[in-house]
Parts: sequence; C-alpha cells; structure tokens
Amino acid sequence: MLTRPKLIGLKLIGPKLTRPNDTLFFQIHVLIHINHAMIQPQFAMPQHIPLFLKISRKGDLLTWDSLSVPVLRLKSLLAPVLFIPVLLFLLSGCGPTAETILVEERARSLEEPDLPDTIIDRRDDDLSVLRIADINRIRSLDPLFAVNTATRRVIQLAYEGLVRLDEDDRIQMAAAHRWDVSNDLLTYTFTIRRDLFFHNDESFTQGRGRRVNSHDVVRVFKRMAERDVPPDAAELFINSILGFEAYYLEQREVYFEADREVTGIPGIRAVNDSTVVFHLIRRDPDFLKKLASPYAVIYPSEPFRFRNDGLHRHAVGTGPFRFHASRGDSLFIFVPNQNYYRKDEDGRSFPRVQRLEVMSITDEHRLFDSFRNERLDMILDPGLYALYELTDENRNLKPEFADRYQLEGLAGHDPLVLRYNTRNRFELHRSDAAAAVRHADGDGIRAGLNYPALEVSSQDRDFSQVHVGRVFQRFGQGQGNYLLLAYTQDYLPRVLGNYLHETIDDNLNSALIQRRVFSRDIFLYLDHLQAIYPGQRHPVQEDELLRVEAGRYILAHATIAGWKTNSMSWWLDLNTVHARQPQR
Repeated sequence: MLTRPKLIGLKLIGPKLTRPNDTLFFQIHVLIHINHAMIQPQFAMPQHIPLFLKISRKGDLLTWDSLSVPVLRLKSLLAPVLFIPVLLFLLSGCGPTAETILVEERARSLEEPDLPDTIIDRRDDDLSVLRIADINRIRSLDPLFAVNTATRRVIQLAYEGLVRLDEDDRIQMAAAHRWDVSNDLLTYTFTIRRDLFFHNDESFTQGRGRRVNSHDVVRVFKRMAERDVPPDAAELFINSILGFEAYYLEQREVYFEADREVTGIPGIRAVNDSTVVFHLIRRDPDFLKKLASPYAVIYPSEPFRFRNDGLHRHAVGTGPFRFHASRGDSLFIFVPNQNYYRKDEDGRSFPRVQRLEVMSITDEHRLFDSFRNERLDMILDPGLYALYELTDENRNLKPEFADRYQLEGLAGHDPLVLRYNTRNRFELHRSDAAAAVRHADGDGIRAGLNYPALEVSSQDRDFSQVHVGRVFQRFGQGQGNYLLLAYTQDYLPRVLGNYLHETIDDNLNSALIQRRVFSRDIFLYLDHLQAIYPGQRHPVQEDELLRVEAGRYILAHATIAGWKTNSMSWWLDLNTVHARQPQR
C-alpha cells in the first residue's frame, strides 16, 4: 500500500520571485513508498517522482495554483492502473498547507555563470572574463590526483591549505590565521580562521558551504593514506609526522578493514574545532612548505558522500575561485569566491576577474591559433610551435609581436629525465642503455626540438662498441624483441620522446609508447621531475641516462596584467589580474 508522500527536495527552475504577482516554478521530488509485494518485479516503479509546481506571489502571500506530474514509463499495460491512483494520492497529499518556502538562488546554466547581482566597488580595469589555456590535460579537480603541473595549477586556484606560498616563495597564512612552533621544532599548532567557509556546493545542506574546522584537516591527512588515491601526497609527510607511516601501511597493506589495528594518526590531533596540532618525529625544515603544496589543501568530506566521483569534477575548497561548471576535461569555469578573506589595500575583495575559464588544448597548433585569434588571453606552457612563431633565437619576442604579446619565462625548471628500466627482462644494463641512445646529445636535442632555452645538464656516455653490439643482439631485426621507449602523456615528455625515438638506429626494432607505469618489457622511459615545494631537490639516480632542463613560459596578450608567479611551475596567482589601461 502507499504511504503518505514525503518531500525530500526542492529545486528552483525559474526566475527569482521578487516583484508582486511574479510567478515561480519549482521542481519537487517526492519520495513514494510502495508495497512491492503488490507489484510483479517486472513492473518496477520509480521511487522519486518529479512534480512541477507553479507558485504565484500576491502581495505578501505565496499560493500554488497548478500541479503536473510527468507520465511514468512503466513496462506493462498496468501503467494506467498504477499511475492514476498514485497521481490522485499525490494531489490529495499536496493540498495547501502553511509552509515556509526558502528561495535561495535562480537556476543556472553553463553559459550563465552565477555572478553576483551587483559587483561592489568594481574598478574600471577589472576583467569580466579571463580565458587561459594549458597545453597539458587537467586530470582531475581532486587535490590528491594532481599528477601534473596543469592539474596542480587549477587546484591551487580553487583550494588553499593551512598556509600558502607567495610570489617570493615565502610562507603566508591561509586557512590558519596563526601558527606556533615549539622550541624543539617538533610541534606545530595551527589556529583556523573563524570566518573561513567552504565554497557553496549542492553536497551541503541548502547548498551553502559550511565553516571549515580542524577535523577537516585531520580527514584530509587520513585520506592521503587510503589505498584508492595516489601515494604522492602521503610521501611528502610519511617520514615526518608521528604515526603517519604506520597508518599509511595499515591502509595500503591490510586489505580487510576489520583486521586493521591502527585507526588514526597520533601525530595529527584536532584539539577543538579551530585548533589542530601536528607532532613530528624529526625536525623537517620544509614542513611548512609541504603544507603549502597542492597536496595538502583543505576540502570537505560531504562531496564524497554526495557524488560518486567525489571531487574529480567538482572542486569544493576555500580558494579565491569557486568552481561553476565544466565541459568534459577540456573546459573548467570558475567564478569569484565572494567570501574569500584576502583583500587589497583598499579593502576590496580578490579576485578582480569576474569569470575564469581554464581550458586544456593539447594540440599546440590549435592552441596557438586560438590565442592569435583572441579567443584566449593567456597560455600556460605555450609549446614549441608558438615559441617558434613568436620568438627569435634568444627566445625574445620578435619585434613585430613585442607590442601585442607578453612572454614571461618562469623561474623554476622541472627536469625531464631519461631512465633505463633496471627490471627489464632483456638482462641489459646502464651502459647498454647509454649505447641505445648514443646519437642524442645536447646540441642535437636543441636543434631537433628548435628549443634554444633547453640544457642537457647530464648525460651518460660510458659505453663501448661491446654495449652497442649487445643492444643489437636483443633488438636487431629478426630478434623478435622491441626496444620500447615510454613517455607520459604530458607535452614535454611527448615531444622529447619523439625526438629520442628518431635518434635510435633505424635497423633496431623500436617503438614509442605512452605509459604511466613501466613493465619489464619497457627498456627506456621518460620521467618528469616536478617540484612540489620550494627547495625540493631531485638528485641523480643510478638509472638516469639523460637529464634535460627546459625553460617554462607564460604567453599573454599585452592587454592583460597583474598575474604573479614564483619558482614553482604550478603556482599562479590570478587575484590581481586586470585589463591593462591603454597608454595616453
């Protein structure tokens, strides 16, 4: 039998109701409980039925005057029999009653960002829309899946941690408005801002972001250890925070949850809602820098319960930009976080741009054409084609472009490293691998890639003709084996991989493939060493054959000004970006 319907959701699909005699439309989801014993299994009925309610305002009263229910798609001739009593029952249960209807916000579409109705203290040089693009794919909006620079850049626009970096690589307050360090440098106490709220998101009650608390911080660090996320974040803290390693290993290696004995991280403690304490097992001079990385930003737990994909496609943080919409993995739209705590010297809110569109365009010709045709304002890592078209041999803009564009070289370099697989199944060693790529050198790479801002900082040349012969014995024509050179899908590893593959002897069986992990069948692979915090070093390893340092750039139109960078390739501050005033 049917029970009384229960109202479980109220979704506004029309304009705001502000003037007398306005009309408002709601979509209401009603939960229907049905005794399924009365219905055969093949005649399934939906439990959530959308109703469309028309509400009118007359003076101070809200009244409803029409109701419709869409036709249920039942799989039998019993549909009319079942539908009519359900409809009558719903109508009888939805009579006029004294209810308070909270109208928060109007319906939104991708083309219509939810900008504020009025922009307070807007300056003449504020930008309505800023369009930026990256040549690499944005993999996710979940901070723990920030596996490349393009993803980390977007993460740090929408999220912040307890502390943050500035343009000089200095540590600044962020979610925490103060921190204290013990005399022995082993205990860090952070006090969280009382006025810090997560971005509005449908996973919260009434869609409004709640206040950030210290328990959110504890949950973020516990999630780093879980088996279904990459280990990169955990590896930053596993050797410094008390008890983190034990908890990490328990989560990763003990497969049955009931068998896990370590249930928390004793070195991270929420004292109260606004205070969180970290205890270290040894002094770590980089601890605050690690906390300022994209891997340690703060986010809520609600999205993981509300959406199957958690934060992958819906960023929910506390940063200057709030996620608005996306189209696949090629366009992400953000609007200002109206509650962002940082202000300019006149007390006006950051960021100044009213809408931010971040695009991923992996075809470098299409990327540059979009910029040249003014469909983009800025390119992060513009690619070899754009640099070839716009710059001279010293990587300065050609005279005909100097007044139209800006090209900024970034301070930090993330080296590309060619390694040989020490686990390869061909019983080949380092000198054999060096012999396989013996035709590649610094001058050849610079000329082959037409990339003067590139330096080969190290290369192994320790091989002999004996090692060349061993390579041909394994991969020569008719041997049945392939010399596989693997690269990740980002732009620079791909173009360097293409060049290195071209230098391998023609009469060797070889192939260039894309991989994230490297099996024993892969002999050579490219590794992109990306710094996560200032001062992070990547020493030369035993399996390293070649290290290439490539310059990084930002290309922008001359009409844009105010962005900031630092030594981290992922760090980009757009809070003060504005339109450059024309010179008079």
